[in-house]
Amino acid sequence: MLSPRLDWMLGCCSGAGCDSYGGQAELQVHLSSDRSSQSKQHVLTRGDSFDITFTPRSFGDPTGQHEITLESSTSRSGPLTPRQQNLRSQLELPSLNTYPVPPNSGPEDTEEERKGKLLQLYQEFALDLHTGMYLTQLTSNRDYSDIHCQLMEDMTTLKLDQSNGRIIEFPLTNVSKVYRIVKNDDRWYTAGASPPAGANLNTEQIVVVEFMRRKLAFVFKELQVSQRFLICMELLIRRAQQKQAKKALRSLTPTFPPQNAQSRQCPTPRQVHEVGPKPPATGR
Repeated sequence: MLSPRLDWMLGCCSGAGCDSYGGQAELQVHLSSDRSSQSKQHVLTRGDSFDITFTPRSFGDPTGQHEITLESSTSRSGPLTPRQQNLRSQLELPSLNTYPVPPNSGPEDTEEERKGKLLQLYQEFALDLHTGMYLTQLTSNRDYSDIHCQLMEDMTTLKLDQSNGRIIEFPLTNVSKVYRIVKNDDRWYTAGASPPAGANLNTEQIVVVEFMRRKLAFVFKELQVSQRFLICMELLIRRAQQKQAKKALRSLTPTFPPQNAQSRQCPTPRQVHEVGPKPPATGR
């Protein structure tokens, strides 16, 4: 004989509601993969409210091409955490002969102002990618897929989640080149060439990140957003490659010691005695 309190708790844990208190109600759940003609499938029209990634998933778009504007890609929603502030302080521009001009720079800006805007754009992009963002990928069979991209903690490895149970890591040090091409009605153009007039609605900006054995193609609708992705991704690649080169340089040891190595050694007491003045010889 169970107490009323314990009986009520067991009724709640078994799935029976408060209305079935005191009874022997039973909850049965049937799981089946068969599609019923009477079941109604609801399409997801909005993202998960607990999704903390920077760029939302493209719900409600059958082609998977979500619209990312320059404002949404360059503005952060909320203050930085102490961890993000630490990562941002470590992000400096890599050493380049000439630096690219950021999309938000004007012709009246000086060289220092352009470099400052480029650094801010680069740091914000790296933090956004470290948090994670959803992007549209153009596959080899010309299909559009929604993938989740994230920069790992070392800021030198790109992690891709294709929502099929596989997560692939791409070291940025293995990137051979990054470039942008234009796609319009299944026709491809170089970045400098202009598509036919009136084709802006069907124009897509494709940023290709090329590795040794694989290519990643990301689709954007706006030119400035694709330029931001291209510039900042190339800066991240240069940073990763220069960081790896510094590590390799520090690990190298000289095969032959320098010629003046003997002069740097601390003299022994015997050497000091031999070098010092000799006492005058005394006659017998």
